[in-house]
Amino acid sequence: MAYKYIIPWVMMAQCSILVTTINAGKVPAIIVFGDSSVEAGNNNFIPTISRCNWPPYGRDFPGGKPTGRFCNGRIPPDFISEAFGLKPTVPPYLDPKCDISDFADGVSFASSSSGFDTATSNLLVSTLVNPKFTSPKIY
Repeated sequence: MAYKYIIPWVMMAQCSILVTTINAGKVPAIIVFGDSSVEAGNNNFIPTISRCNWPPYGRDFPGGKPTGRFCNGRIPPDFISEAFGLKPTVPPYLDPKCDISDFADGVSFASSSSGFDTATSNLLVSTLVNPKFTSPKIY
């Protein structure tokens, strides 16, 4: 019974050992795709209600300000990027401060409310862009 609690920790330890033993020079950039679990702030720059750019989000982030990450500090891609010897935080692709040089180390294309079910993004993003939008029929 206790093994079901130990196995995830062992797997995480093995992954962290693997990441730290890989030669950092072999990984040139980290490109992130996903949803709110890896969102770096792209939703701050699109018309959606799915945002987290207010306190308490960001209180443990460097600078203590909300960044659009759905946590109070750094997210997993930030730690992975730093472990590979890249920058300590992966910037959002839609940030106006993001330029072509950021692509050399990596950027995040992740957006909260994205996922396999199109109804989610249709409800939270598309209706704000086009109020007359009607979601497609789901059979």
